[in-house]
Amino acid sequence: MQRILFTGLGNLVVAVGFALMLAGLYVVRAPRKTWWGLLWGLAGFATFNLAPSVGLPPEVPGAAAADLLLRQYWWIGTAAATAVGMGLLAFGRHWALRLVGLILLPIPHLIGAPHPEAHESLAPAALAQEFIYASLFTNALFWAVLGFATAWFFTRSQHTP
Repeated sequence: MQRILFTGLGNLVVAVGFALMLAGLYVVRAPRKTWWGLLWGLAGFATFNLAPSVGLPPEVPGAAAADLLLRQYWWIGTAAATAVGMGLLAFGRHWALRLVGLILLPIPHLIGAPHPEAHESLAPAALAQEFIYASLFTNALFWAVLGFATAWFFTRSQHTP
């Protein structure tokens, strides 16, 4: 019960942090329609989950992994390159900026994520694959709902006197 409580509270703190980040982005580039928040949410999913999982897929507990610090550096670099790359592609006014954005997207994957010498896991491979799909699906749903909800609240706050 304690583990479930702390996991739930941790997820809530992360959700509030990401919601505040989206609200900050809305101040810079306000969504005109509520459904635009869904696009912002999907961009968040691509930045923080999808792109990093290409090189470092979610791992079941008990799986062998590379050095934590190296994985964290790679994850931060991948998220930053994805965020800047997608931002330049979406909002760059000059073709050169969009080209830079396009070039930034694959760079972390060309560098490559750190991996352990030998892949060992206590869980069967089929379970590990299901875990990857479940993690990506729940994160996509989380980001879609978060983007839509934050845009809904943001657009409502803009219409109140």
